[in-house]
Amino acid sequence: MKRTMYTVGSLIILLICAFVFVLVPAMAGGGKQQEGPVFGSYNGKKISYEQNSDMANFVSQYGQYYQSMGMAIDQSTYYYIYNYAFNSTVTKLAAEDAVNKSGYKVPKSAITRKMIPLFSDENGNYSSKAYRSTPESSIASLKKEIEAAEIAARYNQDHFGTNGLFGLKSSESELDFLSAMDTNKRGFNMAVFAMSNYPDSEKIAYAKANPTKFIKYDMSVITVDDEATAKKVMKRLDAEEITFADAVAEYSEKTYSDSDGKLISKYAYQLERNFADAADAMVVGALKAGEKSGIMKTEDGYSIFMADGDSEAADLEADDICKTIYSYLNSYESSVIENYFLAKAKDFVADASLNGFDAACANASIENTEIDPFPLNYGNVSAAGTLNTGITGLASASTNENFLTTAFSLKLNEVSEPMVIDNNVVVLQYTIDGNAAKADADLELEPTLPDVNEYDQESLSNAIMNSPKLKNDFVGAYFKYFMK
Repeated sequence: MKRTMYTVGSLIILLICAFVFVLVPAMAGGGKQQEGPVFGSYNGKKISYEQNSDMANFVSQYGQYYQSMGMAIDQSTYYYIYNYAFNSTVTKLAAEDAVNKSGYKVPKSAITRKMIPLFSDENGNYSSKAYRSTPESSIASLKKEIEAAEIAARYNQDHFGTNGLFGLKSSESELDFLSAMDTNKRGFNMAVFAMSNYPDSEKIAYAKANPTKFIKYDMSVITVDDEATAKKVMKRLDAEEITFADAVAEYSEKTYSDSDGKLISKYAYQLERNFADAADAMVVGALKAGEKSGIMKTEDGYSIFMADGDSEAADLEADDICKTIYSYLNSYESSVIENYFLAKAKDFVADASLNGFDAACANASIENTEIDPFPLNYGNVSAAGTLNTGITGLASASTNENFLTTAFSLKLNEVSEPMVIDNNVVVLQYTIDGNAAKADADLELEPTLPDVNEYDQESLSNAIMNSPKLKNDFVGAYFKYFMK
């Protein structure tokens, strides 16, 4: 579902359709009105989920929308339904607030015109009998819903009307500007060096140069929340009133261990991250088989360590050692991997500049990826052509300022310097100029007034949801009341 589902335009659709739904909020009680969970407020007006509240009604509407689209209603879906309902409630309150300040009142005649089609006979004519047979409470509810829809429509028309009398105006110059965004397109060759392909030989070489990081420990550990409990445990251990294993079972929170108390993260680089003071990690790491530590302050409480065996250097022949080394580098020293591929990419640039891009790709055993022409379009907005971010190496390129600046600063056939994008190092060659891209009619995209109107609506929705009038407690309330 689109993120803009709760824009003013969609809110009007929901409000107009509201009186054809059966609104039965999931948490509604019997006949007595009950105070429901409060998700926040707008301009001092509480946003709560209770019977007949705006939010409850929107939950029902969005829920039925999901079902009508054949979507499964699961825990994840519930979160989105409630989130959309909260956002729609905020938008509705903002619209009412603005319209009320303007002094506009929905004419009774407008409400009557909307109600007449709802009470018709089999021939489609107005039926006074159908009207009289409808309970007064239902009539009042319909009038309320119609009035709310009319207020939302008035708000939307004043902001975004396209009949020339109302709404934001979009001049020809604005449309020309948006169209011009699509004229300067560039196509490229690209070489991608995936940092996930860091060679095992380099991993082993790093471990040999930094052996202390991969010392492996055979330890058990007891971890408790407070120092007083730790002292009690230590006293009992020293007096041999309890074994270490029994103390694990009776006292330990098992923060750093498995259910038997065995240390889970066994390498030196992992152990040291449990301590605020690196010196404490060295003390624990120096324990010999059968020795236990004193009470050590760890990141999650107080711990007592027991060396079940002597520490040992990493087995660089082990099947999983390269995975361990790469995990460490990727998590804590990613620059080591990055610098390796940057050096490879710089050699590639030199080769491509001398012998050509295709020859350099062949020499480096990588593919030349061709990028279809695209304009300078930060964020891939739909007003212009877009970069294909589905290409390997370009997932976040449309919002990478360095990538876009570099790509649109190159001279024709020039090769770029290496760039880091996500987990890749890429090199570009500018191969297709803007005129060539413009000649391809299939790549042209002319923005229209409805496009601009949609952007304006999304901008207003974002402004409302970031308004200082809004107190947004949605996430906390949802997890408190619906995720127990």
